[in-house]
Amino acid sequence: MDINDIFKESVSSKTLMPSKSKRKLGATPGLRTLKEGGYGIAGASSSADGVDGEPAKRVKRSETDSIDGDDDDEGGRFFSDGLTTNEKDVMTWVDNMEIMDDALDQAAVQRMVVRLERAVSKNTEDRIKHANSPQLFAESEADLDEALQRLLLLANDVQYLKVLEDLGALPTLVGLMAHENADITLDVIQFVVEVTAEDAWSHEGESTEERELVSAFVRALATQEFFEVLGQNLRRLKEGSDSFEGEADRMGVFQSLSLVENIVSLDSTLVSPVVSAMDLLEWLRARITQSVYSQAGAKGPATQADPNQQYAAELVSILLHSNWQLRIEASSSQLGLTLLECLARYKKRTPEDEVEMEYLENIIDSVCMMVSTRVGKSAFMEAEGVELLLVLQQQQQHVARLLSLKILDYAMSPAHLDPASSNDDNGDDAAQSKALAASMAKRYIDNRGLKHLFSILMHQGKGSVRRLYKKYPETDERAVSCLASLFRLTTRDSPERWRLLAKFASTPTDDSSWRLYIDRIVELNIEYFERVQEVEAQPDSDSESEADSDHEMERYTQRLDAGLFSLQMTDVVVAFVAEDPKAREYIELRLKRKGRALAMVAEELAEYVAVREETDLQAASRRQIIQRIKESHEGPLTVAHMLDHI
Repeated sequence: MDINDIFKESVSSKTLMPSKSKRKLGATPGLRTLKEGGYGIAGASSSADGVDGEPAKRVKRSETDSIDGDDDDEGGRFFSDGLTTNEKDVMTWVDNMEIMDDALDQAAVQRMVVRLERAVSKNTEDRIKHANSPQLFAESEADLDEALQRLLLLANDVQYLKVLEDLGALPTLVGLMAHENADITLDVIQFVVEVTAEDAWSHEGESTEERELVSAFVRALATQEFFEVLGQNLRRLKEGSDSFEGEADRMGVFQSLSLVENIVSLDSTLVSPVVSAMDLLEWLRARITQSVYSQAGAKGPATQADPNQQYAAELVSILLHSNWQLRIEASSSQLGLTLLECLARYKKRTPEDEVEMEYLENIIDSVCMMVSTRVGKSAFMEAEGVELLLVLQQQQQHVARLLSLKILDYAMSPAHLDPASSNDDNGDDAAQSKALAASMAKRYIDNRGLKHLFSILMHQGKGSVRRLYKKYPETDERAVSCLASLFRLTTRDSPERWRLLAKFASTPTDDSSWRLYIDRIVELNIEYFERVQEVEAQPDSDSESEADSDHEMERYTQRLDAGLFSLQMTDVVVAFVAEDPKAREYIELRLKRKGRALAMVAEELAEYVAVREETDLQAASRRQIIQRIKESHEGPLTVAHMLDHI
C-alpha cells in the first residue's frame, strides 16, 4: 500500500488549484485533525496486520453522529446548528488556531520547533522500522504534517523567523524538502511562500524592519542550499497526470513559482542568486513550451496553454523586467530562441481562452525585455525576429498581428543600459544598439513592412478585425512610435527614408492616399494634445510647502500618463513629413482647424529632446536645455530646427 493513498484518498482534486486571480493558499486543517474527524485516513483498516504478525495501529474514528431528539427536535421542528460532531471538531481546531495566533511569542515558537524536531525524529524512525507497512507510520506522518502547519502562524509575525534560525530549524526544513511524502514537501514550500508573501512583511503599509527580517530569513535559507533543493524538487514533479498525484504536483509547481515571485517583490538583490541556484531559467524555458494538455492521459486541447504554463511565462516576464542581468542571460541562451518559437505558434491561430491570452501577452512582454538590450537586439536579428514580426502582421484575423507592434517598438527604441557599467562602456553600448536598431529598421522597410504598419495605423479591415482595434486601443500609440523610430533610424536621402516620405507625397497615379495618411497623423496628434491639455488645465493640488521641482516632476508624470509621449511621437512624424512643402502646407491647414500650429509642435519637440538628454528629469535642467536649443537657432524655433536634434 502506498502512503500517498492513505493521505490523499478522500481529498477532492478541485480544491488543489486556486483561482486565477489569487495566488495564495489558505491554511488547511492538519492531517491529525482530518484523521480524527474521519477524513482521508482510510488506509488503516481493522483487518490490517503489522510487521511480525502484530496488529496494526487502528485509526480512531468518531462515534456515529446522532442528534438528540429531546434537545433538537421540538414539535417536529429542527433547531440544530446543522453541524456533525466531526465538523464541530474541525471548527474547534480553527478556534484553537486563532487562540494560538493571539498567544504567539518566543516561547511558543520554541515549542513549535521542539514539536517539529520530535515529529521528524519519530517519523524517520517509524519509516525505517515499518518501511513496508505505510499504515504503521501514518500516525507520525500526521504529527509531522501538523507540526509544519503550525509554523504558518509565523506569517502573522515575522519577527520570530530569527528564532527558527537560532534554534537550528532551517536544516530540518531543508531536509524535509526531500521527504518521500510529497505532502510534507509541499508543507515546507507553503510555509516559505506564506512568510515571504507581501502580506507578511507589509502590514498596514510597508515595514522596512519586517522586510529586512524576511530578507535575512531567505538569505539564511540560501546558505542551507534550500533553493538548490527547490530546483531539484521542481524537476521531479509530474504534472501531466489527471490523478490526485498529478494535481498535487501541479500545486507544488505553482507554489514554487509563487515563492520566486515573492522574492522578486521582497528584495531585488536576491533574484539573481535564487534563479542561479535553482537553474530556473532552463526549467522555465522547457516549461513554457510544454502544455500538460499535450501529454498522454491529460484532458484539454494539446495546443492550449495550461495554467502553470501561463504562470511560467508570467514569471519569465517578471524576472526579465526586474533584473537587467537576467535579460542578458536570456538573450545569450536558448531561452531567447524558445520565446520566439512560442510566439510563432500564433501566426495562424488565436488563444483559446483568457489563460492562453495571458500566456501570449507574457511571451511578448518577455521578448520586449530581451530586445531592450544590445545583446538582445543582436540575438533577435540573428534569429530572424524581424521576419517573424512581418509574418505575424500579415495575418489580419489574429491578435498577434497587433501585439507584435510592441516588440517592433522596443526593438527600434534605445537600449536599456547596464546600471553597473561605466559611462564609457554604456556609451559604446548605446552606439552599437543604435546601429542594430537601424539595421532592423532597414530590414523591416526592405521587406515591405510599411504596408502592414500603415494598414494597422489606418485601421484597415472589417468585422472581427475592426473589433480587435477597439479591444486594443494602445495599438495606435505603438504604430505611431514605430513610425517615428523608422524616421529617426533612416538617414537623409537614403532609399528607406524616401520610401517613408513617399507615403506622405502625391504621385501621378495617386493624389489622395497621402492626404489620408496625413489626416490620420494629425488626428492622433490633436487627440493626444487634448488629453495632455486636460491634465494641464487641472488646478494644482500640491501644498505650498512642496518644492517646485517635486511639483513639476509630479505634473510631468501626470502629463506622461495622459499621453505626452505619444503626442511627442506624432510630433516627430509631423516634423519629418513637413520637410515637403506641399505636405507642410496641408499639415498647417489641418492643425489650424483645431487651434494648433507647427510652432507648438516645435516647442513640444524641444521638451522631448530635453528629457532625452537629461536622464535625471530635473525640471531646471530641462528648461536649460530647451533654452539652449532655442538660442542655437536664429529667430523663432521651428520643426526644421528640431530635426537636427531628433
